[in-house]
Amino acid sequence: MTQSTNPQPDRERFPLAASLSERQSECLRLAAQGLASREIGRRLSLSARTVDDHILLACRTLGVRTRVQAVARLVGDDRRAGERRTFAP
Repeated sequence: MTQSTNPQPDRERFPLAASLSERQSECLRLAAQGLASREIGRRLSLSARTVDDHILLACRTLGVRTRVQAVARLVGDDRRAGERRTFAP
């Protein structure tokens, strides 16, 4: 079962996703599902090397050193955006 990733809503709702290119965001979303670069490449019709390059550039943009850290930053951003505030800032 292949899920289509639509980066546009993510780019509007989540500030970190907005700082990434569409391909970088797609690659990180698939990496967050536990997919290796080879499998991400198959789904997006890219080479594993190209996927690694997209993820590397995403890491630089997000200011992290590893793909795990990049996924954690993006997932954390998703979660924070969905939380209701129970207090006034």
